[in-house]
Amino acid sequence: MTPEQAAAISAIASIIAQIGTWPIGTVIIAIMFGPWIMMWLTSRTMEKKLEAAQKMFDGAMEMYKNNIKLVENYERIADEQADTIRLSTAAITELTTWLKTKTPCHQLLAAQLRSIQK
Repeated sequence: MTPEQAAAISAIASIIAQIGTWPIGTVIIAIMFGPWIMMWLTSRTMEKKLEAAQKMFDGAMEMYKNNIKLVENYERIADEQADTIRLSTAAITELTTWLKTKTPCHQLLAAQLRSIQK
C-alpha cells in the first residue's frame, strides 16, 4: 500500500469516526440531500461561467458589428475619394487642353497691334 492510499484510508476512518457521534437523522439527511446540494452548487457555478461566456460573446459580437460599420464607412469614403480623383483628373485634362490650344499672349498682342496700325 502506498503512503497516499494509507493517508486516504486514515482520513476516511476519521470521518466515519466523527460521523458516528452524529445522530442518525443527520446522517440520513446528509446522505439524501448532500447530492442535491452539491448538484445545485455545481449548477450555480456553471450558470456563472455561462453568464461570463455570454458577456464575452456579446462583446465579440459588438466588436464585429462595429467593424462592419467601419468597413462600410471606409468604402463610402473610398468611393468619394475616387469621385474626387476623377473630377480632378478631368479638370486637369481640360486645363491642359485649353493651355495647348490657347493662342500665346505675344501673338495676341501682335495681332492687336496689326489691327491698330491698319
